[in-house]
Amino acid sequence: MAVRSGDAAVVEHVRRLAALAGVEVLVVPSGAVPPPHALLVDDVGGGRGPRDTVGPAVEVAADGAHTGPGVLRLPSEAEALLGVLTEAGAPERARVLGVVGAVGGAGASVLAAALARLAVGAGVPTALADLDPGGGGVDVLLGIEHDPGPRWADVLTERGGFPPDRLTLALPAWHSVRVLSTDVRAGVAPDDAVVDAGLRALGRAVDLLVLDLPRQVLAPASAPPWLGLCSDVVLVAGTDLRSAAAAAAAVRTLGPSGAALHLVARSGGGLTADDVADAAGVAHVVAMRPERALAAGVERGAAPGDQRRGPLAAAARRLLREIGLPG
Repeated sequence: MAVRSGDAAVVEHVRRLAALAGVEVLVVPSGAVPPPHALLVDDVGGGRGPRDTVGPAVEVAADGAHTGPGVLRLPSEAEALLGVLTEAGAPERARVLGVVGAVGGAGASVLAAALARLAVGAGVPTALADLDPGGGGVDVLLGIEHDPGPRWADVLTERGGFPPDRLTLALPAWHSVRVLSTDVRAGVAPDDAVVDAGLRALGRAVDLLVLDLPRQVLAPASAPPWLGLCSDVVLVAGTDLRSAAAAAAAVRTLGPSGAALHLVARSGGGLTADDVADAAGVAHVVAMRPERALAAGVERGAAPGDQRRGPLAAAARRLLREIGLPG
């Protein structure tokens, strides 16, 4: 990154923000032509100089300088500049996998946790993000609700960029999966820019980001934007008539998202997994037997994936293979 300025205070502000974002800085005198760069932070407080066309630029100026709109003021808008620098310094690298239930109680959170656990066990750096707008917390399901580390309620108080490694390493770990959970204090709002920034920061620090999606993403009129982040979406349904109908409706919503769709049908109803796939118009389905002891086991401290040869782990492994990930 290059910063072009003749104002020592502006340069110092940019240096400090760049250090937080983990970005190296080259200082260019005001009026000079900057070298090729990944990002140019251009101080326009003293006028606009010549600029090359190699990389993107963000315009800054000291507080009180007379400039036009779109210029970030320093230090008053330092957090906004930190966000720009963080994105420039750490491009997104994660495969993003969303998991959502066609109906309530389908077991999407349990499957999302199992997928994350098996992937990280196979050597894939993984994070799990709970996107429940109502709070409650996937950390309770995992048995880490008392472990230290930020939850969404803490992250949502931040304004500005998130240094990806610092955010990720601060989160509580569950079998080496970094978990960003809601809790009783707050869920997440679909239109909050801080939520988007937090997810993108996680996507820069891990190789797989599993999103425990709320069913609101299946409501076209008010769908949160998170489907747009996903390369793959796992839809979990039961094998009863209502679940089959809900899966069919969900597929119509998920199709335009562009994500690869994977259907999981949990047996126990009057239909087969193939019946659910036919109703939804999906060519392939992963059948999953219920893990009947899990619900009671969670109350005693068990967690998804503890039964390494159980039906939940078997379905998760099959899904990871379909997606092209180790598990």
